Amino acid sequence: MKTILIADDEKRIRDIYRQVLSREGFCVLESDNAEAAYETLLKTPVDIILLDIKMPQVDGGILFKIIDTFIHRTKVIVASVYSIESQKTVVKGAADYYDKSDGINVLVEKIRACVTQ
Repeated sequence: MKTILIADDEKRIRDIYRQVLSREGFCVLESDNAEAAYETLLKTPVDIILLDIKMPQVDGGILFKIIDTFIHRTKVIVASVYSIESQKTVVKGAADYYDKSDGINVLVEKIRACVTQ
């Protein structure tokens, strides 16, 4: 079973993602900020992190740089309300990018594609 970490400060978003991804057969972990996400990544093997950009204190762009430097085993899908082009300028080099307005089915497709890479 693949493990996904949802790093998003909005509880409503985490709840929706957790429900859908659990039904899809993924083990789902959650964090509401970048520091908590990093702590989880240090303790638990995670296959994919769904990373929001705008979070309090430390934003997703900074967390991505840390993940990219120190935790190479984890693929990152940026999941934000920003357009994909904007996401790519803030977080360069993620496995994929997801605009939250595209709907949950698009996200599930992106996750499945990422798992098979």
